[in-house]
Amino acid sequence: MVAQIVKSLLKKSHQKHFQPPSKHKTETHNMNIVCTIDNNYIRHCAVMLRSLRDGNPGDNLRVYIVHQALDPQERAKLVGYLGSFLPSVSFLQVEPDILEGFPVFGHISIATYFRLLLPSILPPAMDRVLFMDCDVVVNGSLQELWETPLENHPLAAASDRNLAMQRQRLEMADDAPYFNAGMMLINLEAWRREEVLARGLVYAQENSHKLNNWDQDVLNRLFEKQALIVHQRWNAQSHLWGLDPNWLQEQGGLTAEEQEAHDNPAVIHFAGGGFAKPWNHRCPHPWKDRYREVQATTPWADVPLEDLPNPEPAGLLRRVIRKARQRIHS
Repeated sequence: MVAQIVKSLLKKSHQKHFQPPSKHKTETHNMNIVCTIDNNYIRHCAVMLRSLRDGNPGDNLRVYIVHQALDPQERAKLVGYLGSFLPSVSFLQVEPDILEGFPVFGHISIATYFRLLLPSILPPAMDRVLFMDCDVVVNGSLQELWETPLENHPLAAASDRNLAMQRQRLEMADDAPYFNAGMMLINLEAWRREEVLARGLVYAQENSHKLNNWDQDVLNRLFEKQALIVHQRWNAQSHLWGLDPNWLQEQGGLTAEEQEAHDNPAVIHFAGGGFAKPWNHRCPHPWKDRYREVQATTPWADVPLEDLPNPEPAGLLRRVIRKARQRIHS
């Protein structure tokens, strides 16, 4: 049953294609965008920002890229590429020492906590910013999300999955939402007032054994029951396309909101590791082709997909022999 549902979700999505915005003149909006990168995500950042510009061609996008030290050549390629279509790009380099004390282990680096630095490193006069992970592609205008009234909410974000498990793990209230931090409209004034970095460090150190999702867990706990939860089309995550069959089975299919996000996503978030990423050869996500279309326009167009299978020895031998015969008879 679950396999049929997953197959149906994937099949329906293959019929969807990126639709460029209307060419009719629209009002220009100023939009502050921030993302965080390391050397591994430079090229994915390029794809995300190109798709953002494609979906929001008339808006004045002011982009801030937070990073540690980057490979000079790769950084130069990114600067040149982004400069061809973005009016304003600022690179904000931070030293990891500033986050000393935050718990990390396994494959996670201290860069995962860069989001907590945003109130202190972005311009003091800036009151709101749209944070975007670099494993997303944009599929239309973000104007509606950008103009969402935040009032006293510290952020607006879409719900994640497995809510009961997340609440139990973090000892949150039974009715507390748990949001995905990969796409957030941030109220910077509230974050500054709440001293997110200092309070986040205390919580992370005292609860390191509970953290599975690092700063996302920290933010959910610091802002428990304070976040404004928005429609999932603003952060349509991989489980909506069946990439988490266990979740789909337990839930028994998609809710009306999830189906709407699946059918008409504004932001596709390739959440998860390994084959969930569109740059992985084994990725089954229907929107992977949109990522790859955009990548083909970047300086990293020739970077091969990850986890490509090794050529079959017999097939490789046949190709070598065929080329040798061609040279003999040429």
